Amino acid sequence: MTSPATNPVRRLTQVFVAFLCGFLLVRTVALEPFGVPTGSMAPALIGNHRTVNCPRCDAPVTVGEPGPDARAIKFDACRCPNCEQAVDLSAAREVPGDRLMVDKTVFHARSPRRWEVAVFRCPADLSKPYVKRVVGLPGEHVEISGGDVYADGELVRKTMRQVRETRVLAFALAHAPAGGWSDRWLVQPLAADPKLPPLTATRAERPADELVLHDGVLHLDGVAHPEGVGVTYRHLNLDTRREEPLHDFLAYNGQPPDRKLFARSATAPWGDPVHDFVAAFDLEVVAGSGVFACRLTDNVESVHADVPVGLQVAPTVQVAHDGGATPLGKPWPALAVGSTYRVEFAFVDRRAMLAIDGRDVLPPLDLPADPVGQPRKRQTARPVQFGVRGATVVVKNFELFRDVHYLSAAKSPRGWQLPAGEYFVLGDNTSSSHDSRVWEIDGKPAPGVPEDGFLGKPFLIHQPMRPARLTVNGHERRMQSPDWGRIRWLR
Repeated sequence: MTSPATNPVRRLTQVFVAFLCGFLLVRTVALEPFGVPTGSMAPALIGNHRTVNCPRCDAPVTVGEPGPDARAIKFDACRCPNCEQAVDLSAAREVPGDRLMVDKTVFHARSPRRWEVAVFRCPADLSKPYVKRVVGLPGEHVEISGGDVYADGELVRKTMRQVRETRVLAFALAHAPAGGWSDRWLVQPLAADPKLPPLTATRAERPADELVLHDGVLHLDGVAHPEGVGVTYRHLNLDTRREEPLHDFLAYNGQPPDRKLFARSATAPWGDPVHDFVAAFDLEVVAGSGVFACRLTDNVESVHADVPVGLQVAPTVQVAHDGGATPLGKPWPALAVGSTYRVEFAFVDRRAMLAIDGRDVLPPLDLPADPVGQPRKRQTARPVQFGVRGATVVVKNFELFRDVHYLSAAKSPRGWQLPAGEYFVLGDNTSSSHDSRVWEIDGKPAPGVPEDGFLGKPFLIHQPMRPARLTVNGHERRMQSPDWGRIRWLR
């Protein structure tokens, strides 16, 4: 006869009860799932939405469902963020927003930090928890100018890790239309003077041919061309055949931005021009020995990164401002022939940063900021260039990102003063976010979130969803499934 202590059914019941009690304890004290119904933090966090693939370039087009207070969206007249093709999502099914895992203990141990995402109680709306990004700290005077955030008159700059969390995809080389991307890339010779930055010449430019751009990658043969070879990305409208500056329109919103709440240029129907960019790509070193360069520009100033490739004597990696500021450089092992590296080069918040295989190569190179309220006009249609001398390289999986271009509130042109103990928060989807810029209590601005109003820090997108189709006995059913590619940690 089995004793009660060794009865397998009883033991299984005890284990299940203990697990349930532990789960409830952890959820009550430490962790809690949180759903994201709206798109105020898109594209980092996605609310309830519809997704289809672009009929021209096959890039995913995701458009958020409007909330109860939002404008209706014309789902039959949306746009692809990659090639700007008109896309019809009217027949697509709604998919639930992201599910986050939230650490409820972190803000008991420390205060919220700038640029991190937080869940909190909104002082102007206590009906539900909010999720936004912390950008202003207690006691600061926060202003938004030229798309950037200023605190006490100083430009607030991001690290490369923080840039990765806020960047917005503007172009992906891998998603190409039937005719390819050759017209968006111009081939040009490099400057003859080796003392000049490798990418200074724009003469004799021509669209990329199949020798340079094929199979979705860029081939730069600096061995066959001793003078070097360079390519420039230009943001060409495939329908009008005109170069256009990159702007802050977010395809997730499905339509031109609202101009009532936030300060916008009346001459930019689909958004304001942007000027902060990140180039991310895989670099394969095929042959030779020389220097590979990447150059980013906001159409007013430029920065470039020079990376040694192949066999070099005392190789040095360098990041410099084309205007003559002292470059940053340090000895760095040359990228080896036959190897592939992930390269990220950013010119964001007037700061140049270079990372290789996820590792910051040099300290940031900071350029002087524009004075608050006096941003220079930048309209950039050619933000990035590549060049190589003495070696042959292949650029794969190229992606061009822009930074979040923050908008100021029409009612608060002089910014916001935070009292002690309160924080300023913004949504990444700056043209469609109810945040510190517009909150009011009894008709007066109430931009700050008290520190005791923070509920926790999201650290994991654990259940992003996407539309799916399942065929059973010849019948196709539309359903939802986890979007495994978007499951990620939040920093």
